[in-house]
Amino acid sequence: MPREIALTETDLDGFIGFMKFIAKNGLWDEAKAAVEAAGVDTIMVSTEPIRIIRKLINDGLLLGDRLDAAGRKHALVIAECGCGVSSPGPPGTGPVFPSGGGDAGSDAGPPVVLPTDGGA
Repeated sequence: MPREIALTETDLDGFIGFMKFIAKNGLWDEAKAAVEAAGVDTIMVSTEPIRIIRKLINDGLLLGDRLDAAGRKHALVIAECGCGVSSPGPPGTGPVFPSGGGDAGSDAGPPVVLPTDGGA
């Protein structure tokens, strides 16, 4: 039987505060393990904030010198697929790449997927 999913909304400041709490206290591994132990292996998120952040990356961060080499590589993945760890897509459908094929052309190969630490 499929698991029932209860969705909620939070304001942006609340979400950022929650993520900062996890980051500030080094809880990423523990949080991931707890969520996976509860049988949750995906997180649903609206495409709107991802689209806005991709635009920020494409129109700002990738044009300047603010990012180090690892950050630039990670930003390039985010700019292509919107995430940086794996490609986004509608629930249950798998990867969806905005360029259609998921790569940079026939000779470039598949997109690079970086570790969750941003490749550092």
